[in-house]
Amino acid sequence: MRELRAELIAKTGWTKQTLSRNVQLLKDRLPMDTATAQSVLAFRNRIRLNKHLDAGAITEVQSVISRLGSDHGATHHAPVKPTARASHRVTPTGRSIVFPREFQTSDPLLSDTKLREARDMAAVYPILYVLENSLRELIRRVMNSKYGADWWNTALTGGKVKHLKDTCDQRRAKEDQMTWHQRRGAHPIDYVNLDDLSTIVEAKQDDFFPGILPDREYFRTHIRELAPSRNVLCHMNPLDETNVKSIRLSAEKWRKTIEASLSAIPSA
Repeated sequence: MRELRAELIAKTGWTKQTLSRNVQLLKDRLPMDTATAQSVLAFRNRIRLNKHLDAGAITEVQSVISRLGSDHGATHHAPVKPTARASHRVTPTGRSIVFPREFQTSDPLLSDTKLREARDMAAVYPILYVLENSLRELIRRVMNSKYGADWWNTALTGGKVKHLKDTCDQRRAKEDQMTWHQRRGAHPIDYVNLDDLSTIVEAKQDDFFPGILPDREYFRTHIRELAPSRNVLCHMNPLDETNVKSIRLSAEKWRKTIEASLSAIPSA
């Protein structure tokens, strides 16, 4: 944090006293520690957070920025212009996705509480999106490497995994009738629900454990604890603070698991 603080002062021209006042202004608006407040100010002044923070800390800063809501009245040295796309930064541990500004929307029927929930959940959804699709990508890569490009049809041939395949194929076939809408995904695995992804891994466990995923019980627990929160959020209902923290913890554990196994994971 010392380096981030020094870069922030150098870029803004603030004195240490001015920085302290701006940090306190943020802390008065929303409870947070000094390090997080400095990181929010750094982000607003276009300082790359991934030079100074790990993925977990960046996620926390994103959440605080979302909860702060509108930037009206906030202190900026160089206002960040809204953009339609998230900015991507390549780091030694992978790609960090930072959202420059939150979206704005309104509704004449919903209460302030429901609108605040929408804002808060908008900071959680990307974490779930990345987690679920990372799981799918891992399974797709491993299965493609072991069984070839047609693994969906040749390797899922018995028991629970065959039933899962048939269910997903029915979902895909049903979409063929919805010609006015895009397909859910390009590959059949995109039709597998989060809590069903473990069915494929368990059916082909020798291909995943321990070479790719070190611990079967961790993986089972990971899916079992993540799925209920995913279902609540994706059915447009809010999560409480405890479950939001659990999702962030799961994301950090999964990131570390994948990083440790990168050399063993087949390329795309």
